Amino acid sequence: MTGRVEIVNIALARLGESPVQSLDEGSVPANAAKLLFDSARRSTLRDFNWSFAMAVVSPARLTEKPVDFRYAYALPADCLRVIRLRGGRPFAVRGKTLLADDGDAVLEYVADVTDESQFDSKFVEAFTYKLASELAMPVKGSSELMASFSNVYEAYIRQAAAESARESEVHWPENPYVEARF
Repeated sequence: MTGRVEIVNIALARLGESPVQSLDEGSVPANAAKLLFDSARRSTLRDFNWSFAMAVVSPARLTEKPVDFRYAYALPADCLRVIRLRGGRPFAVRGKTLLADDGDAVLEYVADVTDESQFDSKFVEAFTYKLASELAMPVKGSSELMASFSNVYEAYIRQAAAESARESEVHWPENPYVEARF
């Protein structure tokens, strides 16, 4: 199981730093990692539709009446990014409010997963590069390392997108002319 300290130590190893025993040990790397861990995690979650972080919910309808949509909904507290409304209906996000014309909205979103045991291996790999990029300045004082790890992180996100596309199942509408041929 990959825990918070192990994830931090992978990022520190990428920077050529010694591992920490605890994020509360008071060292510069531990203090920086403790400060930056959650924001880097949320950023990495937002940058891709990680399957372990996908959530579906019928959001709570609010009583307010928006001007440009028929309904307003409260976004879930753990919502980092809205992906879509089921049925492909138009929507808008304003602050913590989802606006839509659908009276029975079903929302797909990226959830703020904080339990490291839920992270998949590709996420951990990308996340450790993101965290290494964030730690490069406070730990090593190097903008070059920061840029380098940021580039590697972006490549991991592109790779995850390509792999995800290969794992997705496309449902084509049935065509009687095609079906007759096969």
